[in-house]
Amino acid sequence: MITLPQISLTKLTADATRHEERERLRLACEEYGFFYLEHGIPKEQITEAIQASRRFFALPQSTKERFGHAAQDVYPTTARGYSPLHGEVLHPEAGPDPKEMFDLGIENEGDRRLFAGRTHLPDDALAPGFARSLLALQATVVNEVVPKLGSALADLLEMEEGWFRRHFSPPTVLQRVIRYPSTGGTAGKHTDNGFFTLLLQEELPTRSLQVWFGGRWVPAPSLPDSLVVNLGDMLQALSEDRFKSTPHQVVHTGPAERISLPFFIYPDIDARLTSRQGKQTFSVAEVMLRNFDSIWETRNGAGRARELQ
Repeated sequence: MITLPQISLTKLTADATRHEERERLRLACEEYGFFYLEHGIPKEQITEAIQASRRFFALPQSTKERFGHAAQDVYPTTARGYSPLHGEVLHPEAGPDPKEMFDLGIENEGDRRLFAGRTHLPDDALAPGFARSLLALQATVVNEVVPKLGSALADLLEMEEGWFRRHFSPPTVLQRVIRYPSTGGTAGKHTDNGFFTLLLQEELPTRSLQVWFGGRWVPAPSLPDSLVVNLGDMLQALSEDRFKSTPHQVVHTGPAERISLPFFIYPDIDARLTSRQGKQTFSVAEVMLRNFDSIWETRNGAGRARELQ
């Protein structure tokens, strides 16, 4: 049985343990591209977000669709709001995934840049605690987890001092709530195309998340007080393929529905990034737009999905 590495966020930032823990992080990035991160996020904050999300998804379909892509003001509209079952294609051979979702991001009033602005969210009378709990969780993740992990990864990439702060102030955040029905919810095999992804899972006995490692699918069950981190295609490019953006999928067969809370972390949308040796360079906006077009328009899947047989 293969077990993904476990990294401590506290040890990554403490003077006495930083060097040893960052070496463990480097090995996890090079060998797996996936690891558990002991995060320190208050358990009650996660529980509240999951419970509020379950209440939202239990609303009538017509009510949920009032907050769909067509009701959103950001560009592209598919970056925010509600998406029903069979809305998203992560792998072209699998077709539309049987999962429903709600996407949001950092709420910026009047910001008209790509992937930025305000999300049309249900109010507290309609979906008690939904917006409030998700935005509170976002604040904790963005302020307490992202800078510490991101700075450690930038150091491992041997970027110049202050590189992470310069290119992730602010980060571009795609926050998502996913409901996988007990009757066979799935997310097709794909890679994430950003810098890294943070995933908070319900602590269920099912091993729905699967990681491609050693020529087979390996389950990545939920661990107490830990989230799952996977590296994205942007980070693989910036490492000049030293770090792995590992394919993964979700196959959920119940007996209960599953709520999943991923945070897809990208650099500032206006950034143009170059790897340390200068062999890779790309525009964040161009990469993100190309990926969204592949998922929602051409239906060719997410990240490097087309390479996965």
